[in-house]
Amino acid sequence: MVNHIAKDEYKYRVFISYSHEDTELVEQITSILEENGLQPMLDKSFASGQGFTDQIKNYITHAHVFMPVLTKESITRSWIHQEIGYGTALNIPVMPVCYGEMPGQMISGLQAVAWEMGDDWREKNRSKLSNEKFDALIRHPSRKPRPLYEVAEYQEDRTNLMVDYARRVLSLSSYGHVRQKGALSSFNIPEKPINHPDWRKRYGKAKFSEYRFRLQRDERVLLEEHARKCGCSLIIDPTLPYRKFGPGARKARLNELLGFLKSMPDQLVRVAINKRMPRNSHVLIVGNWFLAESITAALGKGYMQTIFTRYAPAIQAKLELFDRELNDLLKAQPGGPSNSRRHAIDVITQILKEI
Repeated sequence: MVNHIAKDEYKYRVFISYSHEDTELVEQITSILEENGLQPMLDKSFASGQGFTDQIKNYITHAHVFMPVLTKESITRSWIHQEIGYGTALNIPVMPVCYGEMPGQMISGLQAVAWEMGDDWREKNRSKLSNEKFDALIRHPSRKPRPLYEVAEYQEDRTNLMVDYARRVLSLSSYGHVRQKGALSSFNIPEKPINHPDWRKRYGKAKFSEYRFRLQRDERVLLEEHARKCGCSLIIDPTLPYRKFGPGARKARLNELLGFLKSMPDQLVRVAINKRMPRNSHVLIVGNWFLAESITAALGKGYMQTIFTRYAPAIQAKLELFDRELNDLLKAQPGGPSNSRRHAIDVITQILKEI
């Protein structure tokens, strides 16, 4: 288990919408959220040089819970109602914190946390924002959730969306542990310039455009940026023959993956080998930020019909299922979890000798 990562990637992200006149109140709310093991997200973390509205939308889109702070100052601001509408349209759970009289409009239909001030404000409010309350709101909502998905029909569409989703997380100055199941993972893609001979070796006699190469290179580079910061867990099958492309293409892919594994420290990598994995199987989970799952695949065409979501309960369920499968495979593997990177290196090295 990559212990230094596990704690942070299971945190729920809470985007706080507030008026700057209520900064003291928001600081109190933020301190309790952090104390309770939650991750508050505020506009003070926005990057300079980027559109304010776009960043707000990006933060809300990636939040597990949207938390408007409702006071006599904030309810007069039209943007707070617009932001609530945006979060509701994305089916993100809303948990308002109200100080003073509960306002009307669309907010009146939401169950709000009544904030109490005074010298003992921390004791009065700590339990109202407990991790358990957020967990119940996300996992067991009062109404059946309607998660939003995007579907990529073709390989290029899939890669485009994967790059976009990974880049949006980085734009929040955040990273996620990379979980990937299927074939040789994205780390068999060359990170070299697209005119490098390794790109042609990768596909053997098959011909693909430089546009495809550029998209795939972006996929590799961005996912590696996440992995080098937060680690990766891979379920792969290095025995796939890639007959359509030939032994040279297979060798090129295995060498690329081998180079990546050799460059990573043991504590950042877990690799399980599953020779019985369905050939059309592919799952990618980056932290608890997003999920991409392909439901069809064809040799030479890549993974198709890939669904993407940022919906927290769906991601959490798949993340936990992935970890159970990975741990079961690692326990049955020579050397166990702590030796999985070196075991994978040995297996791939032996396959390359036999090609």
